Amino acid sequence: MTTPSPTTKPRVIDVRLPLALYPVYYDIEIQPNMYEGPAANFTFNGYTRIQLRCDTPTRNVTLHTNKLQITPGSLEFGAEPGTAAAPSIVNWEWDKDRQFMVIHLNGVLVKDGLYYVKMNYTGPLKDDLHGLYLSQYEQNNDTVYIAATQFQPTDARKAFPCFDEPAIKSNFNITLVRKSHLKSLSNMPIIDSQDRGDNWVADVYQTTPKMPTYLVAFVVCNFEYTNQTTTNNILYRAWSRPESVDQTRYALGVGVKVLTYFEEYFDIRFPLPKQDMIAIPDFAAGAMENWGLITYRETAMLFEPGVSSEGNKQRVAVVVSHELAHQWFGDLVTPSWWDDLWLNEGFASFVEYMGVDFVHPDWKMFEQFVVSDLQDVFDFDSLISSHPVYVPVAHPDEINEIFDRISYAKGASIIRMMRFFLGEETFRRGLSRYLKSRAYAAAFHDDLWSSLTEQSNLEGKNINVKEVMDTWTLQMNYPVVMVTREGTRIRVSQQRFLRDANATDPGKYTSSFGYKWEIPFAYTSSIESNFNKTDADISWIKPNSNELIFDNPTVIPPKSDNMSWVLGNPMQYGYYRVNYDTANWLALINQLKRDHSQIHTINRAQIINDAWSLAKAGLVSQDVALQTVEYLDDELEYVPWAAAERQLKYVDTMLTKTGLYGAFEAFMKAKVQRPFSIIGMNNTGASHLESYIRSVISGLACKYGIQTCTDEALRLFRQWINTPANNPIDPGLKSTVYCTAIKYGGVAEWDFAFKQYKTATVAAESARLLSSMGCSREPWILSRFLHRALMPEEIRKQDALDVLVYVSRNSIGQGLAWDFFRNSWDTIRNEYGTAFFAFTRLIGGVTESFNTPFQLKELQMFVDTHPDQGSGKRAFDQAIEKTNANIKWMEANLMSVQMWLKDQGLYKE
Repeated sequence: MTTPSPTTKPRVIDVRLPLALYPVYYDIEIQPNMYEGPAANFTFNGYTRIQLRCDTPTRNVTLHTNKLQITPGSLEFGAEPGTAAAPSIVNWEWDKDRQFMVIHLNGVLVKDGLYYVKMNYTGPLKDDLHGLYLSQYEQNNDTVYIAATQFQPTDARKAFPCFDEPAIKSNFNITLVRKSHLKSLSNMPIIDSQDRGDNWVADVYQTTPKMPTYLVAFVVCNFEYTNQTTTNNILYRAWSRPESVDQTRYALGVGVKVLTYFEEYFDIRFPLPKQDMIAIPDFAAGAMENWGLITYRETAMLFEPGVSSEGNKQRVAVVVSHELAHQWFGDLVTPSWWDDLWLNEGFASFVEYMGVDFVHPDWKMFEQFVVSDLQDVFDFDSLISSHPVYVPVAHPDEINEIFDRISYAKGASIIRMMRFFLGEETFRRGLSRYLKSRAYAAAFHDDLWSSLTEQSNLEGKNINVKEVMDTWTLQMNYPVVMVTREGTRIRVSQQRFLRDANATDPGKYTSSFGYKWEIPFAYTSSIESNFNKTDADISWIKPNSNELIFDNPTVIPPKSDNMSWVLGNPMQYGYYRVNYDTANWLALINQLKRDHSQIHTINRAQIINDAWSLAKAGLVSQDVALQTVEYLDDELEYVPWAAAERQLKYVDTMLTKTGLYGAFEAFMKAKVQRPFSIIGMNNTGASHLESYIRSVISGLACKYGIQTCTDEALRLFRQWINTPANNPIDPGLKSTVYCTAIKYGGVAEWDFAFKQYKTATVAAESARLLSSMGCSREPWILSRFLHRALMPEEIRKQDALDVLVYVSRNSIGQGLAWDFFRNSWDTIRNEYGTAFFAFTRLIGGVTESFNTPFQLKELQMFVDTHPDQGSGKRAFDQAIEKTNANIKWMEANLMSVQMWLKDQGLYKE
């Protein structure tokens, strides 16, 4: 560890371009040189000509470049025909901190004049997963190279000089120069291929619509494709490595259906003549919504029946739907700046569910939403180190930080809430109004609120959407609504929910609303039992009123009846938690134990999630939370089990190194025993959600040592070892079987899994094996695994950080992963620090189980001695806050958990 120098240069914050000049057209030619010599020396050649409109008289041209070497003598500035002669270039300089290229002129440019700047350059073609980068794979013992792009948010400048901001939209003429045996792809169709001699071919592409630089894309590869044409005559192609092309068919089928569905839903035709999707072997994110050329990680696009699981299938469908939603939200209408990233990601993250629900209504996607997005982001957003949905950002590190669960999952959750309080048709027509009004332009979130309010007013609902949604987007965290029963009345009030109410607020964000919200509140009861509420059933809890009182004896049962209950937030449409008086909590718990089917699946999950989270915050007793899961041996639905598993996994993690763990393990075994005896491990003929619940239950059964589960897992894995070409394990059970076999096996099982990982031809299979190799109980095997993680020849760069998370989830590997993380920090920060989610997930993963003052001290010391945290700064802040909260949970609840386990007859002192 090194102490930072006190003379460290402060980070530049003002990185916005001056906009005296606006780019109208780009002419770009790119030629990757990836055919001779060592890959470490690969480069690309580029030529860029930008037509500029002068909006404000100026004496210089300022644009973005990064890591590009301008060819001496190639830089030229001039006037287009019809504009007076241009001044000459005096000199140019590179502002490295801002990634600006500043060209100084010897005269002033004329307002409304049209000019051009052009230059040739070279750039490095590295395997760094951003900008124009190098990917590769093995085919018949030969290495095949691919040039691909990932420009969002600020890396187009790494491929061509440009005005690299989201609101600056231009038309692009792109030419890609390739070897004749390869193919090239870009946003638009090829209109001409020109022979350049010496086996070089130049593919000339049709001019793009107006679009920002971050959506430009190109790929040079040897891939093959499958294709269909949509009902609206859009050519849709799905590309992959030649040997994987059959794995593209499912994604293609989903894509064609969802694209047409979105055209009809938004009432706007897809504006491009074609849509390509391509699976890249090395890809940092899940996928990228480049207009007309969507790039994917292989696990997010490829599906092989009989090898890939139902979870893999859903992952593909969800990502395809997400990226197609972006073709309208983000591509057609683009945020004015990255502070409104959620306009892209929140909408795509919600609308993705609509697309998949259209294709697979039996998957109950909107039930899954509650555990996949809403409850997931609740944990993140209950921290004082969270941030508002709309957040000021400037430096690229800050921009990368907000590619997180707040922008995606909270954005999606408040949009789902908005659809509820507006009503489906008002919501749909309002979105269409917004998209049509801002098409091919940029938008601020107030533009969306305006369109939705106009639609609401037209339909006589008169909801001021900005007034409501500002309370959800401009302040972080969320409320807990307290529902108190008084006879046949209920009293309702709100307060800010924080995991740790005593956490020190760093003061980076302040609320002008005093952490009060405009809350659309609805409720049901044991008398009414109506969970399908609509916008007509909503009452508003206002920021300036302390409480609401509901007095309705036909709906609200008397409090004296301890078997009757009220339930707030039916279907959990609202982005808030609900707390109750103790009597009502016990009545809900009694209902779960008596007949849980009387409460909707979503709200069973809600009860568990709210009770446990409120207990962590000290707002209800831990005993109440523990009782909400006592009924689980009768629960056979996926969504409540997914909610319960999340909470019980937390207790498991907290108790792992305490004397209570054995008793807790016995409790879990007892809860899982009956569902496992019913569900078992035979997935033959299972529906999608049956496969999901079987995966959850069998995973828990093997984890907590139910003998029939572990025996079957070990038998299946041994069978596979004996016949490697014939894997007998059902795809939905592979994660359980692999982890169990490696946990109870030795180096032979681990080495077999690693060999299968290296030779797997299905990306989903590689991902499963990689995760399972973290299950070993041998410290030296886990240590070897960690060291291989940062060896790209052993483990793909896109997967490296996941290895550290997988090892840290293992109680035996947690300390190893933390030590490795600290010792390898410089490499991780420099080589992997720009990978959006992976970096944040890594920091949260390796510190997830920290719950002692000693661990907190170690974490704080690391942060203090490593100030250059880049896009990981917020993740470190959250890790510290979560560790503090874990310590407090241990202090407050260890005794009550012990007493509860004792009452269950599971703990003896």
